[in-house]
Amino acid sequence: MNGDRNILKVNIFGTDYPLKVSSDVEYVNSVARFVDTKMKEIHSVKPNLPLHQIAILAALNIADEMFQNKKIAKKKNLYFEENIHLLTKKLELGIKKLTEEQK
Repeated sequence: MNGDRNILKVNIFGTDYPLKVSSDVEYVNSVARFVDTKMKEIHSVKPNLPLHQIAILAALNIADEMFQNKKIAKKKNLYFEENIHLLTKKLELGIKKLTEEQK
């Protein structure tokens, strides 16, 4: 990485790409490795595809993973919200019962 210009070179599917980086270098490297891995996975299954089709299929796979993860996260959030609501109701009932017993 060039310290003055914050340029990081990453290699994806055999091509170097200079990227302007303002965030964590290791994070950007891990994202580039992830994309590289996805493209290599596509290429291993369909070795005769042109580069642009490999890139598009990799992008679709990555987008699918992202959408699936969002869906899972939304379900987990709903589950936690429902449990928090249930626990809150139980606590309120317990406090009310204790208050009434102390009268």
